[in-house]
Amino acid sequence: MAFYFYHKIKMVILYLLVATATAGYGQPVSGIFDPYDYGAKGDGKTIDTQAIQDAIDACHGAGGGKVYLRSGQFISGTLYLKSHVILEVGKGAVLQCSDNLKDFPVTSSNYPSYKGKYITNKMLIYAEAARDIGITGKGIIDGNGDHWADGPYGSPSFSLRPRIIHFRNCENVVIRDITLRNAASWVQSYQSCKDLNIEGIRVDSRPNKDIEKPRFSTVRGRNNDGLDLIDCQQVRISGCFINSGDDGICLKSFSPDEACRNIVISDCIVTTNASGIKIGTETAGGFEDITVQNCKVYDTRIDAVSLMTVDGAGLERINISNISMHNIKGSAIFIRLGIRNRLYRGNTRVKTPFLKDITIKNVAGTKIFSAFGSSVTGIKTIPVENITLKNINLEFTGGGKKEDSRRTIPELEKNYPNGTMFGTLPAYGFFIRHVKNITLDNIRLRFSGEDGRPALLCDDVERLKIAGMEAAGTLQTPALIRLVNTREVQISDCRPASPVTVFLEISGEQTKDIVVSGNDLTNAKRNYVFEDESLKPVLKELQ
Repeated sequence: MAFYFYHKIKMVILYLLVATATAGYGQPVSGIFDPYDYGAKGDGKTIDTQAIQDAIDACHGAGGGKVYLRSGQFISGTLYLKSHVILEVGKGAVLQCSDNLKDFPVTSSNYPSYKGKYITNKMLIYAEAARDIGITGKGIIDGNGDHWADGPYGSPSFSLRPRIIHFRNCENVVIRDITLRNAASWVQSYQSCKDLNIEGIRVDSRPNKDIEKPRFSTVRGRNNDGLDLIDCQQVRISGCFINSGDDGICLKSFSPDEACRNIVISDCIVTTNASGIKIGTETAGGFEDITVQNCKVYDTRIDAVSLMTVDGAGLERINISNISMHNIKGSAIFIRLGIRNRLYRGNTRVKTPFLKDITIKNVAGTKIFSAFGSSVTGIKTIPVENITLKNINLEFTGGGKKEDSRRTIPELEKNYPNGTMFGTLPAYGFFIRHVKNITLDNIRLRFSGEDGRPALLCDDVERLKIAGMEAAGTLQTPALIRLVNTREVQISDCRPASPVTVFLEISGEQTKDIVVSGNDLTNAKRNYVFEDESLKPVLKELQ
């Protein structure tokens, strides 16, 4: 956390600069610049863009300070935040997007956009290559999204709907305490930024809030990602509440030469109409040294926690712990390596992806939709590697049929990744395929409604360790655990939590080297079933 304390020291220096700022622009020595002094009306009718921008420019020209929006409703087009300027929206103040598209010009940029063009499109607050900047305060920034959205994912198109915040290549950034609501597009995105601290903010940007209804049942929606980090480094996100119409907290990479790295996400509450906490989707570069801890995820349309690479990125050293989840309509945990291989930059190549060294522990979840359970999947030629799942306690809704357990799952190597991509999985708890070196330690799996599928299915897995697993099943379940073409397996101290017909089913000609020990099989009518008698020697039972 050294970068965090370094960041705090820099902010102290910044505020000392604020206190000694000159009064060359008619401002007090305190360094606080009031847009009302530059002609702002704050009446909810007048376009105050120029007055606020003049205050920002004056603050920047004076060497830094604070632009303070006190009580009032300020209607604005694009504002350009500049180095050493803090924009504070005070309690009782609202900064709101104009409803005139002309107030949000396309601006040339030194940094490529999502599709590689050197422009930046619509947003309320923009900064590029700025240092020591921030947005703070107990007030509200309103994206006026209801005006802009017309149809699923918005019409006019995504590029014509303004985001609230978009920062590029900025350093030493603070976003604190502010409320961001009703965005027309992504609520906030930070691209290629460094030393970024987002603390105690509230995002309320979710059309169709009732998770029990279809996604666009009430209002035709728009893609409101709550918080996006794109190729950012040294980031701390803490104490935030995110209620968004699309992914909640999402890490992305557009460039093969960049990465999201050294990131800590902690003590956040997330509820969304898509996935809660996601690392991936746009995955060109890398994701390294990322910690997610002490977070609550609830009422999500898709996954609670998802990690993925599908465009050539490498994911490694990801640690996720102390996560509580409830009412998850997709997967509880979704880990995926694929080869969609989308390009986001010209004159680049897709790298060879990898996904390894992942630890997920201390996770408790209830009311998780059983069809999609949880999954860890690579592809035949590139397995996911070195996965640890520890102290996982999940309750699923149930409803899976016995025949679902024999369902063949397509590879779908090039498909868009999320926990619903495979349809109903052949296991209600975990489906694991094309993985090398995975440990499941102290896993509790159960369902509130009866489910006829195995708790765990492993297919083409090498070096599997299952220790201390307790899982529910039924007498209709073919087997509590099913291994297909799985090698070098240790299963110890496990038990069926309810009566089952079979504890372990073994199949596949590549299956070998299975060692079982210390398991309590009182609830199993049969301990082991083999697809073929020739497989019996692959299992060794230790007393």
